[in-house]
Amino acid sequence: MKVFFRFTFLSGIGWLCDFVTFALLLKFINVPSFIANCVSSYVGVTFVWFAALKMVFMRKSEGCNIFLLIFWGFQFISIVAYSYLLQKVAGSVLVEVLPLQLSSYPNIAAKIIVTPFTLVTNFLFMKFLTRFIRQEYSPHVV
Repeated sequence: MKVFFRFTFLSGIGWLCDFVTFALLLKFINVPSFIANCVSSYVGVTFVWFAALKMVFMRKSEGCNIFLLIFWGFQFISIVAYSYLLQKVAGSVLVEVLPLQLSSYPNIAAKIIVTPFTLVTNFLFMKFLTRFIRQEYSPHVV
């Protein structure tokens, strides 16, 4: 459980990077929510990969290029799926359900709703993937 909480903390920082990028792309560049979510998500997951690799899973990043590519491939599928879900949630459900202040920003509200699902799937996949990466250090060796 401690590993999940550390991952969640780092993912929170990654999510802030993701969320700020997402909001800026929507607000200032007027990018469609699907595209904005794809771009901003890669900002966040790349941060999480490098930070969690060392600080959560105690793995070396050297020589892990193939694993990063696999992680990005998984993220591509995940981001496309969650971006599609985000767009559907923002476009239909949220406008009817949210209070007036939030319904003005349905894409941002949808991003917040979708985030817990992405957190869990990212943790599970990264936990699986890091089993194949050499450890940084052995906690059992004094």
